[in-house]
Amino acid sequence: MLEAFDLTGRIPKGQYSAIVEPLEARTAELQREVRKRGKSVIIVMEGWRGSGITRIINLLQPVLDPRGTRIHPIAEPNDIERDHGLFWRFWSRLPSYGQTAIFDRSWYTATIVERYTADAMDEIPASCIEDINNFESQIISDGNLILKFFLHISRDEQKRRLNVIKDSPFTMQARYLHRKEGIYMVNRDFHMIDRMLIKTDMPASPWTIIEAESMKYGYVRILQTFNSAVECWLIEKEGGKKEQTQTYLIKTISEPEESSILKKTDLTKSYTRPEYKPILQSLQEELRNLQVEIYKRNIPVVIVFEGWDAAGKGGCIIRLAESFNPRGYVVEPIGPPNDWEKMHHYLWRFYTRFPRKGYITIFDRSWYGRVLVERVEGFCSESEWQRAYHEINVMEDELTREGTILIKFWLHISKDEQLRRFHDRQNNPEKNWKITEEDWRNREKWDQYENAVNAMIRRTTTAQAPWTVIPANSKYYARISVLETVRNALQKRIKEMK
Repeated sequence: MLEAFDLTGRIPKGQYSAIVEPLEARTAELQREVRKRGKSVIIVMEGWRGSGITRIINLLQPVLDPRGTRIHPIAEPNDIERDHGLFWRFWSRLPSYGQTAIFDRSWYTATIVERYTADAMDEIPASCIEDINNFESQIISDGNLILKFFLHISRDEQKRRLNVIKDSPFTMQARYLHRKEGIYMVNRDFHMIDRMLIKTDMPASPWTIIEAESMKYGYVRILQTFNSAVECWLIEKEGGKKEQTQTYLIKTISEPEESSILKKTDLTKSYTRPEYKPILQSLQEELRNLQVEIYKRNIPVVIVFEGWDAAGKGGCIIRLAESFNPRGYVVEPIGPPNDWEKMHHYLWRFYTRFPRKGYITIFDRSWYGRVLVERVEGFCSESEWQRAYHEINVMEDELTREGTILIKFWLHISKDEQLRRFHDRQNNPEKNWKITEEDWRNREKWDQYENAVNAMIRRTTTAQAPWTVIPANSKYYARISVLETVRNALQKRIKEMK
């Protein structure tokens, strides 16, 4: 790929200003239009050491409106970033809708420096390439634009530039890149970088190779590419063209097949109060000790609670939380997204809540709202919730491969039991606050929700992140089942690490 580029390109003498000024004016105009349209432009700057990434960004800065632009120089991760998966820090830096983000180095450099451990720099593993492509696909499928630039220079030009800037304290994010001695050196890494560019040159997020031996020529090429890509992108959005997501569109499964999972749940299981109390106390003591072991081993834990209205999620969470030291866990109650959260990809607000190593996060409702309430109530399009199954599986796969224990519960009750609990809440002054008109409206769509739940369980149950359906007509049985499942999952991981 890189071998095909001619590095001798130059701007004709005396013509630079006449060429660059109208391009800059158009770039500024397009950025303002992006802000109006409400989706993001993400610019990735990668290149050889000394290829001029900093100089290009400095040229772009006065052109782009600083109120709508954020530059992210990627260097050594801090302690909090080290306690999360590699892509967490990039999810947390994604711009809100209407904004432009420039990444000075990106997930490409982070992958090479932090995840690629081979001494021989021949080729990045396929799993790393897959993670990168999945990450970019999720951003693009939300309607955003990614522009990826690789600044290309020759071996001799690199040698000359590195000699000039060798004493600069900001050179090449020096300490970070030197974790892999020789990374982004033309003479050593040409094959590896070339293969990486080829394998991540996707139709929806292609690479633009910038011939950067002449900074003026390279800057003009970047402006031309930005203007052309953004213009086409805005035309597609104006025409209502669907996002490039058909690769992940899953065909709807028939109603009878979808409805079979929940109907198999035995809702007659129960405990009496005398049986329940001693089992609960024993389990809570076990979980208290297991939390200490999880903390010592730096294992993050994510526990997801979904279920019918009045299924008893709150009671289960309370009994589970009572088992843990409050300094080591947090409960995240998830409601409708606020205005700031709506300005991001729907998964963004969950990535920012994921726990550090050794800590536990309990989600009272979760990202599964995308394929449940948002699907049934029409808060997102069919293509969006269909796409979400793949997006969620990718996110959870990333979480578990980074070492997170992920436990997912669906609390299942019968329609009659829900009605009984609704009436109990409505007639009890101490519980009246728990019942709303929305609960009654949701109940009227029971069949639609049941179909959505079955589809969710079927399509997002994986070996590393299975669903556990909890029979919850008996609250005592549900609570014990939840605590037992969490205990077993923690014990299994600790045993595997010994």
